[in-house]
Amino acid sequence: MPQDAHCESRLVAELKQIVGEAGLLTGSDVRLRSCDPFRPIPIESPAIVRPASVAELSRVMALCSALGQRVVIHGGRTGVSGGAFAGADELVISLERLNRIEEICAVTYTAVVQAGVVLEALQNAVAERGMLYPVDLGAKGSATIGGMIATNAGGNRVLRWGMTRQNLLGVEAVLADGTVVSNMNRLLKNNTGYDLKHLFIGSEGTLGIVTRAVVRLVPAPVSQSVAFVSVQSYRKLLALLGLARRLVTLSAFEVMWRDYYELVAASGSGRRPVEPAQPYYVLIEALGQNKELDEKLFEQFLVGAYEEELVADAVTATSGKQVAELWRVREGSEVIVREFGAFVSTDVSIDLRHIEEFLARLKSLLQTRYPGVRTATFGHLGDNNIHIAINVGPDTIGEESNVERLLFQAVGEFAGAITAEHGIGRLKREFLPEHRSPAEMGVMRQIRAALDPAGLLNREVLFRTGEGS
Repeated sequence: MPQDAHCESRLVAELKQIVGEAGLLTGSDVRLRSCDPFRPIPIESPAIVRPASVAELSRVMALCSALGQRVVIHGGRTGVSGGAFAGADELVISLERLNRIEEICAVTYTAVVQAGVVLEALQNAVAERGMLYPVDLGAKGSATIGGMIATNAGGNRVLRWGMTRQNLLGVEAVLADGTVVSNMNRLLKNNTGYDLKHLFIGSEGTLGIVTRAVVRLVPAPVSQSVAFVSVQSYRKLLALLGLARRLVTLSAFEVMWRDYYELVAASGSGRRPVEPAQPYYVLIEALGQNKELDEKLFEQFLVGAYEEELVADAVTATSGKQVAELWRVREGSEVIVREFGAFVSTDVSIDLRHIEEFLARLKSLLQTRYPGVRTATFGHLGDNNIHIAINVGPDTIGEESNVERLLFQAVGEFAGAITAEHGIGRLKREFLPEHRSPAEMGVMRQIRAALDPAGLLNREVLFRTGEGS
């Protein structure tokens, strides 16, 4: 940001000429927003720019490029890796006014959406036409399509439909100098040169600002079968997953460990479908197109699980209300917030065969340094993705980096990934070089330097200051 007040007010005035009064927030309108969904981290920027069109955003970035002004891009601010943190010398660009669903096509099963469209709004709009956008998140009421593309968001149904990358056909993005790159492909097969959308998917806003996208849709399911079961051992848990995979309609296999389930079962929030007497709890969902047949096959699956003694206890949903109640057990983040207060939110991928060994190693490392550590463990087991909420006492936030170093030590010992779906952001960037080879880091820096040589876009994300630019 320009260093003196005169330059700052001049920049604000020029921005206002581009986006108008409604497109610029200053003062308390900026300070009252948080950069993090779980804790109040104020935006330190002097202004939030809210362009209402791609043309406005292009002009904003051309101005920022000419002035050497660094920017931070905001979507729904649901990320937990610090990607939305904004300092006093950075301008925030929010895509919240780029929020139109431009087209929904029932012939091609695609939708054209602007980056600020909220996931739930898209899901509701396509549902009215008998279709489904299958990427689903707990934060769907605030997460935006642009932010999901920037982080390659996953969520609850990756097992069936894949992550955001698998559900995207084309994107449009504005580069650091204001250039608009439109790759709004609508074709399933298109090998015409580089597929540029993959540059921006998962790039966390460091290569360009995603403004529009063509997303893939699927027919809306007409059946939804959900069971909540408890399991006695990890061996049986893997066997149950193997059996569930034979269901062609399987859409989710969400596992909760004892430390998580006991927390939500005792919370007084009604999240206690089975007694907390086993080490593992699983929410199993199947979505299909033939209600009678799908329900019969799901019932046969559960009978088979009982016959093979893979399940200790189970309940099944018989109504939409009960389905929502069972999913509510899995989506209990507010219980963790209430019970733990501060906690370190983690997001790792580990080979299914070694998850229990990994967790034992991690908890040993944590308990050695923090005897009073508390954890809540859950995740998308079929996707290798485990989340562990970690509280080490009153100074949990101050110890966050030390906690993550122990976590990533254990991840490295089991050849895992330090982030499965949340991204690197600012909070994990110091660990990235330890988990990607020097050659990989070099290529990433070259790509970033080619598209944003001055390092204006999300400069502090992914790389330490000065790297990749």
